[in-house]
Amino acid sequence: MAHLEHTVIVDRDGLARLREPRLDLLIERRDGPDAWTIERGPFRRYRRELVVEDRVGAGAADAITVTERYDYKLALPVWWPYLWFLFRGGLRDLDRTPRRRWWWPREVVGAETSTLIALLGTVGMMAGYMGVLIGQTITFAANDFGVDDDDQANTLAAVRVGVLISMVLLGRADRRGRRPLVLGFALTAILFTASGALSTSMLGLGASQTVARGLTTGLLTLVTLAATEEVPASSRALSISFMTLTTGFGAALVVWILPVADIATGGWRIAFLVPLVFLPLLWWIARHLPETRRYVAAEIHNAPAPINWGRFALIAGTAFVSFAYLSPASQLRNEFLRGDLGFTATEVSTFQLLVSLPATMAVPIGGIMADRYGRRWFGAGCLALAVICSAISYQSSGGWVLWVTGGLAVSLSAASVPALRGYQTELFPTRARGRVGGLIDTIGVAGSALGLVVVGQLAVRWDDLGSAIGALVALPLVVAIVIVVAFPETAKRELEDFNPGDPRLPDTDPAGPEPNRAPSGRPRPPS
Repeated sequence: MAHLEHTVIVDRDGLARLREPRLDLLIERRDGPDAWTIERGPFRRYRRELVVEDRVGAGAADAITVTERYDYKLALPVWWPYLWFLFRGGLRDLDRTPRRRWWWPREVVGAETSTLIALLGTVGMMAGYMGVLIGQTITFAANDFGVDDDDQANTLAAVRVGVLISMVLLGRADRRGRRPLVLGFALTAILFTASGALSTSMLGLGASQTVARGLTTGLLTLVTLAATEEVPASSRALSISFMTLTTGFGAALVVWILPVADIATGGWRIAFLVPLVFLPLLWWIARHLPETRRYVAAEIHNAPAPINWGRFALIAGTAFVSFAYLSPASQLRNEFLRGDLGFTATEVSTFQLLVSLPATMAVPIGGIMADRYGRRWFGAGCLALAVICSAISYQSSGGWVLWVTGGLAVSLSAASVPALRGYQTELFPTRARGRVGGLIDTIGVAGSALGLVVVGQLAVRWDDLGSAIGALVALPLVVAIVIVVAFPETAKRELEDFNPGDPRLPDTDPAGPEPNRAPSGRPRPPS
């Protein structure tokens, strides 16, 4: 339990306001004279007390000394330290008017919702590590196995065939729920990723990571889907920002561990064993992870699940075209640094870490901007600028141009994710989102694989990886134009506005109740 105590001097009107139940960060209910407990909010335990100490003077302007005491525990497992000081400042704030803070929604978020988002972020961290592992280590594995750039690119492309696994299985998330699929995908992905450490050839490594990467792709889709369908309309991009940050944290773990590749031949194998450490954490998550409210509501009401195929074609097509450039530009970055610029594993790790640091701020800024000012223009603009900077970085020979353009590319790309990633969830009904997500993933990965194969062949033919990457730069620029022209604006609108067959949640009203959910995802009976 955390304890917070602060003293203020107020007049009689100020004291009256302090004695009103809070309706901003949480909804309070009275629990005795000058004492309140929680009705609903992002706390596991909570109590507020006022101690009125003395008065000085007379009349309406009396100076009254009041000590406000809080005892509470945040319902944000694992990630609560990141919001610790922000919540303490919010509780101290004498302005109790319900409002949107840059770090928290205007709507009151219940304990189960905040717990769900935090746990999904933790699973996203695991997926982030496993999702980038093969791309970050393949240049060192290739050196170990004695293969060239074309073989690397073909292996990375072949690994993406594993998305067919997630495409088939993601549809079950619409019938069985998000929770069992999240846990099943995570467990199986961990085991197959770890098996990569036993590979004796590039073919063996590619085979094990084909399954692992397919499951990881589906896992990332599931955690983003579940997070965006759980939170209020005003904060969907903010929730994607959180998922992006936690996923990025997992990806950064790979970069931190990457220097083991310099220790000895085969040192890269250690990075594939790290996911085994996630197993106890996953067991703990399984005990506490609830089902999303929208899935429970749709299941209870047997909501229809028609797919608007025009929307699907628009999103899937842009995913295919954009990933044809973005995947090789990202996946072959280490090969460019090591093979073309002569970086060691430690230098590659240092570069990746330093250019990625500003992105940790770009992601939440992107979420805030997208929620407040809209998705289309902001997301498309960031995507276009990121692609231009990325292409320039591949034409550099090192020095400040590489560092500046590389850093801008990573930050701008990260800022675009909260604005654009949510479309895959927002425009389709609850009981079709898993199926749609699997199909869009498959189409996006097909574009990714095609881009990797084309870039790999051009790099061998031209003996210049940078020029091969630059040959595809126009593709995502066209996507940015399509987003502005053809995509609908979804910011600040409930998912049910786009999917009228879905039942509305009772807490669309910020002060409404939150349905009880057991960890199995089934509604709890009234207490």
